[in-house]
Amino acid sequence: MSARTRELAERRAILRLRSAMQRRAIAREFGAAEARLQSVDRVLAVGSSVLRHPAVIAAGLLAFVLLGRARAFRLLGQAALLTSGVRSLLRSTRARL
Repeated sequence: MSARTRELAERRAILRLRSAMQRRAIAREFGAAEARLQSVDRVLAVGSSVLRHPAVIAAGLLAFVLLGRARAFRLLGQAALLTSGVRSLLRSTRARL
């Protein structure tokens, strides 16, 4: 085997190893992203199933009409802030246990 052929074979082996390592790194990143997105999928599934109920839609419209647009959106923003705070509190509590 010539020196050039040997050099090319070594380079090819190094490139194959590098690409295998990069594939593993990419797979790890996708696995982590997929795990994070599973919780989003669950929330969206629950949200969509709740929003399909006519009673929920009617209650939302009634609250919108009775409270007025500005007050209803302010109340919605406060509820989102409250749920975010509770969620982070639960996360930190679970981490300590």
